[in-house]
Order: sequence, then structure tokens, then C-alpha cells
Amino acid sequence: MKKYLALSLFIFLCTGSLHAQSRKAADFTLPDAVSGNTVSLSDFQNKRAIVVLFTSNFCPYSKLYEERFSSMVKSYAGKDVAFIMINPNDPRESKDDSMESMKAKANNWGLNIPYLADKEQVVAKSFGASKTPEVFVLSNKPGKFAIAYSGALDDNPQVAEDINQNYLKQALDAVLQGKIVNIPNKRPVGCMIKIKN
Repeated sequence: MKKYLALSLFIFLCTGSLHAQSRKAADFTLPDAVSGNTVSLSDFQNKRAIVVLFTSNFCPYSKLYEERFSSMVKSYAGKDVAFIMINPNDPRESKDDSMESMKAKANNWGLNIPYLADKEQVVAKSFGASKTPEVFVLSNKPGKFAIAYSGALDDNPQVAEDINQNYLKQALDAVLQGKIVNIPNKRPVGCMIKIKN
């Protein structure tokens, strides 16, 4: 009986992991606060991996991750990966998340990556994002993107020097090497996205 239960648990865990890795990411098009143009997920078909970060200007947790995320973007420059930031907050709830504030923030960062406004939260709902910051690593499956990892960027939102597990880096490296992500999701810690009805 114990062997049967152990085997059932093993199959369940493997199936859950494969399911998490096979979830498709639907294409989207959103306005970019940086360029003033629209940006689509399908614009990055030539990339092996895409990192989508749901973030905001006002959330204290998002602010704690700004330097860490900036370092990630810079360290993967020239590699087969694209980075996209998406702000899902309603500017009527937070003036810090207006298009003007987003553009100023992006210009100060100098990351030269899209910072998209998802004010109707269509993309956040599609991805299942619930907090800022929350990251999704997408793998490019011949013409279609699949979610390989979702959740926290690492295991210490408060102190960058005390990180033991960098989930984003681990997932991104695995995708770029064509490997399965060992940890496909981790619960994000951050500010709740106020989803519209």
C-alpha cells in the first residue's frame, strides 16, 4: 500500500510539473510607456526566452526588486532573451502608476526594455498574475510561448544579500539551455493587484 501511495504521489508531482511547463501564454498587445508605441508578445518570436515582470511604481516590494531586476537585464544582454515589464495597476487608484510616471521611471532605470500598461488587466488575468512583483519565464515552442516558470524572483524579498535561491535565474538558465525548469512556480510575495470586475 505504501509503495502504491508513493508511486501515485510521484506521478502526481511529475504530472503537475509538466502541466505547469506546458501552459501556453496567449499573445497580447499593450501600449509602451517608453516608446509610445504598442508592443506585442509576438514581436519576440526570434527569442528563445521571454521574461515578463508584472510590477508597479508604488509597491514597496517592487521597489525592493528594482536593482536586482536591473542586474538581471544587464547580465543577460546579448543573450537569446527579451525582458518585458508590465504595470497592471489602475492609475485612478495610484497616480504613481500613470503612463507619465511609468515613462519617467523607465527613463531613470535606463534598461531600454518595454514598460507596458495593462490598465484593464487583460494580460494579468490571462497570465494569472496576482501580485507585483511577479515574474513569468516563457520558453519559445516553435511559434508559441509556454510558461516555464511563474512566481517569485527569488527567496528573499527583503535582503538581496541573503538570497539562497534565485528562482528567476535558475528558470531562465534552464530555458536557455533547453532543459526542464526544476522549480516551475513559487508563491510571489508582494502587493496584490486590484483586479477589476
